[in-house]
Amino acid sequence: MDIGLKLLYIKGLIQKNIWKVKLTREELQEKRPEASAYINGAKQTENDLKQVQLAIVELETELRLHGREINRCLHINGELKKRIEELEHELKFKNVEL
Repeated sequence: MDIGLKLLYIKGLIQKNIWKVKLTREELQEKRPEASAYINGAKQTENDLKQVQLAIVELETELRLHGREINRCLHINGELKKRIEELEHELKFKNVEL
């Protein structure tokens, strides 16, 4: 599976779990407000999942930046290889040995 698809899938799973915890917490708050330990635990879990979600977005941004840099380096590398070939051809044309 492509890394972009994996990221999209994982982001979807995290969002799904945030909603599940949120809905459960809201239901507990409505039907069993005395279950404060569970409600507080659900709030903390929601916050933890949101932190994971933010970290994934940051990592995804960093990954994209590195991908662009790699592409730029590959382009420069290709240009340099081409220039080396041109210079080697010039040297052969001038009968110069390396």
